[in-house]
Amino acid sequence: MEKQKLKGKVAIVTAASTGIGRAIAVAIAANGARVGLVARSIEGLKKTKEIIQKNGGEAEIFPTDLRDQQAIVRLVESVQKKWDHVDIVVNAAGVWHSDKIVYAGVPLVDTPIEQINEVLDVGITAPFLLTKLLLPSMIERKQGKILQISGTFESGASGWLHYYVSKKAIEDFTIGLAEELRPHLIQVNAISPSDTYTQAYRKFFPKTDEKECNKPEEIANLAIFLLSEDADNITGAIVTIRSKYAK
Repeated sequence: MEKQKLKGKVAIVTAASTGIGRAIAVAIAANGARVGLVARSIEGLKKTKEIIQKNGGEAEIFPTDLRDQQAIVRLVESVQKKWDHVDIVVNAAGVWHSDKIVYAGVPLVDTPIEQINEVLDVGITAPFLLTKLLLPSMIERKQGKILQISGTFESGASGWLHYYVSKKAIEDFTIGLAEELRPHLIQVNAISPSDTYTQAYRKFFPKTDEKECNKPEEIANLAIFLLSEDADNITGAIVTIRSKYAK
C-alpha cells in the first residue's frame, strides 16, 4: 500500500461537492487525513463523503453558502467543535456558471451586479475570511498548509472579467500570505489549472476534446504533493497545470 502522506492531518476543502474540489478531498482522505467537506450542495457533499468512506477514509460535511460571511463564521465554529485544530485549508471554491448559463462572453457593462458580487464573494472574500478564522491553530502549532485553486486564462479576461479578477486576486493573496506566514512555518501555494474536464465543464463546453483538458485527479495529485512534507520548502508558488495536448 502506498504511504499515506497526510496521515493524522485535519483538512478543510471548499467546493467539495463536485469537480476539482471533490477530487482533492477524495485524494486527501485517501492519504490519511480527516476531511471537512464544504459546499452549498448537501447532496453533492453526501456523495463525496460516500466516496471517501467507501475508500476507507473519514469525512464530515459542513453545508455552507460561502456568499454569506456569517455562514463562514458558523462553519468555523462547527469545525472547531468537531476538531481541536486544522492542518490544511484548500480554497477550491469559485463561481463561473449558474445552473443554466456560463458566466463568459459578456462584457462588464452588461454583467449583472449580483453576479459580480457572487463571483467576488465566493472567489476571494470567502477564502480571505475562512483562512483568517482557521489560522490561529496553525500559528499556535507552527505547522500547516494552505492551498488555493486559481485559473489559467490563455485568451485573457475579456467576457468574464469578474472571474478573472477573482483568480488573479487569489494568486496575489497566496504570495502575500506565504510571506506573512513564513515565520510560522506555514506554506501557502496555489494551483492554476487550465481547462479541466469536470461535469460542469462538459455541460457548458460539450464539444471540447477531453484529452486537451486536465483531469480533476491530475490536479488532486499535484495538490497532495503541495500539501505533504514533500513540499515543505515550497511556498508562495503559483503552479500552472495544462494538458500536454492542449492547443
